This record gives sequence, C-alpha cells and structure tokens, in this order.
Amino acid sequence: MVCLRAERGFAVTLRRLHVVDLPTGGGAVILDDVASRHVRVLRLQPGDQVELFDGEGRAAEARVESIGETVVCVAQGARQVTIRRARLVLVLGLPKGAKLDACVRMATELGVDEIALLRAERSVPRWEPTRVQAKLERLNRIAAEAAAQSERADVPTIHAPRACDEVLQAFPDQAHGVVCAARARDTLDLPETPTELWCAIGPEGGFSPDEVAAFEAARFRVASLGATILRVDTAVVAALTLLRDRVDAVQAR
Repeated sequence: MVCLRAERGFAVTLRRLHVVDLPTGGGAVILDDVASRHVRVLRLQPGDQVELFDGEGRAAEARVESIGETVVCVAQGARQVTIRRARLVLVLGLPKGAKLDACVRMATELGVDEIALLRAERSVPRWEPTRVQAKLERLNRIAAEAAAQSERADVPTIHAPRACDEVLQAFPDQAHGVVCAARARDTLDLPETPTELWCAIGPEGGFSPDEVAAFEAARFRVASLGATILRVDTAVVAALTLLRDRVDAVQAR
C-alpha cells in the first residue's frame, strides 16, 4: 500500500489509505477503523506523510496529525486522477468459500471497474437476504485494500448476486461482451477498441448451456481460455490479464 513521490531527486515512499470522504479543499480527515488499524500496523507516527484516496478517482497527500482512539490526518487539496482505459466489468458466477475473496482482490488489482455477482445454476453458495449487506461490506473492504496496494485511485463497484437475466438487462448496447466457456472454439480477441468490456466467468462447473445461450443472445462472444480446465480464481486472473493485453494492443494500433 505504497506510492512513490519525487522529493529532492529521491523517491519517497508514501503509504496509501482509503477514506470515504476526502475534502476537496483539504483539511482534517478522521480515518475509519480499517484505515486507523493500517496506520497502527504500519507503525506510522504523527508527522508521517501518507496518501489518501476516496475510491472514486480522487487522491490527496496528507500528514498524520494524531493517533488516539481515532487517527486524524490533515490532507492537502484533493486532485482528480485521470483514468484512460476501457471500462471493464467482471460478471462472476458466485464461487464457493474463500475463492470469492480472492477473485475480488485479484480483479481489483487487475483494474476491473465493476463486479456483478451472478447466481448461476451451478453456484453452490446462496446468500441469506439478512446477510447480503454484511457480505457486500466485507467484499468492499477487500476491494479497498487491494486498490490501496495496487495504487488505484478508484475502487470497483460490487453488486449483490442477481439472476442471469437481471445481470444481462444492464448490458449496454455499446459494450463488448465475452463469456468464458471450457472447450469453446474461439479465443479471446477484440476486433475494435471497446469503450466498455464485460467478461463473464462461471462458478465451479462453469455456466450451464442455457446460461451460455443467454449470454450469446445478449451479444456476448463465447471464448476459451485454453485447453485446460481452470479454477475460478485462476480463470479470473487469466481472462482479465488477456483482455487487458488485447485492449492495450487494439488501442496501440
């Protein structure tokens, strides 16, 4: 969770902390429990320099002012961090156990803007309605920590699990969609520069034939990630890395 700042010809390491509210004109910022815990774990002291970011594309250099029951920083004016890339949405069939945490963390590090969780036919977990908010808050904390570590200025939006047809209703007309399926004949490729790119990855066991057909009907291209069968978290890393590489290649033409 560090970034580098040039100072007198040297690179100075700044610890990065996520905050909910970053004042535009600068001023005192009271850190929440998670960010305060990071300050203590990192053994920061009053006077140490940090970088605060709000997860919505704004960041500011700041100074640790005091460390008590809560940690207070004094921030400079916030600056907008320009993000020049195609918008990337991950549609993820709800996986089991800790794999969801890993997928959210790695998708954030790889630059995903939005994660749409999908109640796939082969998804084993079923979220209790009374636990949805708590589970989303936990995933948002994981994403914020991953954004800080990977030096992102924004944090992806994470949606509660929805049915396949509900997710596809939100698919924009101008977007390009890819659904990953085992043993598909096509490979990941982008014929043109997309402004928004959706990548769908199924849970353990993959998407059902009916779900793949629904994605195809919504203009998604069915593509393979290779000859071997990948675990969900491995597929997320492989697909997002390949797509980012393809986007960069198309934009460089």
